[in-house]
Amino acid sequence: MLTVRLVLTGVFLVSVLTKLRTRRAFGDFTTAVRRLGGLPSRFATPAAVVVVAVEAGTVVMLAAPGLDGDARVGLLLAGGLLLGFAAVLVAALRRGTTVACRCFGGSGEPVNRRHVARNVVLVACAVAGAAMSSAAGGTPVAPPAAALCLIGASVAVGAVVLLDDLVHLLR
Repeated sequence: MLTVRLVLTGVFLVSVLTKLRTRRAFGDFTTAVRRLGGLPSRFATPAAVVVVAVEAGTVVMLAAPGLDGDARVGLLLAGGLLLGFAAVLVAALRRGTTVACRCFGGSGEPVNRRHVARNVVLVACAVAGAAMSSAAGGTPVAPPAAALCLIGASVAVGAVVLLDDLVHLLR
């Protein structure tokens, strides 16, 4: 369960930081939100702010489950948010939208099925993590095991964040 929490924390943290790193990055994300969501221009910035705020709140809920007494809340929030993102991407694909997702900042890759699949896999991880958190209760993790979880999670976060680059490399 710790590895799942670390992966989701890392994914959302990178997502928030890449969107907020510059004014231009946030502007590009706002444009993507408008086009992917099919929103009128006046709703794009408020929607983008809400997305980033909820992602940041998800990072806090995942990284510090002691705030709510239960890691399940953060995991379920992450899963619900990712499911919502997947639904927006599916709707955008059905409308024929070819805009870049900007999920992790600078990628110019137009939204496609692999982005939906990535989100669905992360939803499955969140649901599995929530189920494991129920079974594990508050069982502490030994430091060597925690280190292994951190290493594995770091590799997984890198793969998720760099998915488009990895696909291009493998082609």
